[in-house]
Amino acid sequence: MGSFLDVVAGVLLMFGSALILLAGVGVWRFDDIYARMHAAAKAPTLGILAIALGAALSVRSVVALVTALLVVVLQLVTGPVGTHLLGRAVYRRLRPPLTGVDELARDEAGHES
Repeated sequence: MGSFLDVVAGVLLMFGSALILLAGVGVWRFDDIYARMHAAAKAPTLGILAIALGAALSVRSVVALVTALLVVVLQLVTGPVGTHLLGRAVYRRLRPPLTGVDELARDEAGHES
């Protein structure tokens, strides 16, 4: 059973590492600030989840499981909040061109009147 868990842990570690690598390539290659933020927020979250689960399976201790769970919970809480605040700051400071409807400008104009 230990050998099977080691294989599953290795696959999860490789999968998580590949997702984080792809996110880094996305941040480097994408032109639009919003596409870069999307790449920096979505893939690393799943990548860190896979790496934490793989590490917990590899170590097989309660302390490692609790630590991995804490890392995942903190990432799931702070990642979306940080990306949202960064997107809002970029929008207000730079006003980059949008490809669709600008709902934030519409909502903010409605609150001012």
